[in-house]
Amino acid sequence: MKRNFDEAVQRRVLDALKDVCGRRGQMVDPHPDTTIGALGLESLQLVEVVFELESSYQVQVDEEQLAQLESVADVIAMFSDALQTVSQEAASQDVALQESAPQQEATA
Repeated sequence: MKRNFDEAVQRRVLDALKDVCGRRGQMVDPHPDTTIGALGLESLQLVEVVFELESSYQVQVDEEQLAQLESVADVIAMFSDALQTVSQEAASQDVALQESAPQQEATA
């Protein structure tokens, strides 16, 4: 099943995988349909990739999800979802602030 991903997120995940594997002397050319096992990533390396992406995007992902990651597409989807959640939360906060601003002005 082909998933549609944000190209920037996909590119960043692929780059992070290449970087972490490259630091260990592993030359990889990951694609979304590549399995984590096919990359030869150990669990610690996968955590390193996730940490790098969390730092890059300033988001936190649920560590329990790491055990469920089977493919590069899963990593891309996890970060796409995290970024979408952060974006939605920020939009909700903006709306709440805008709604409370007239009330504050009225009481001033």
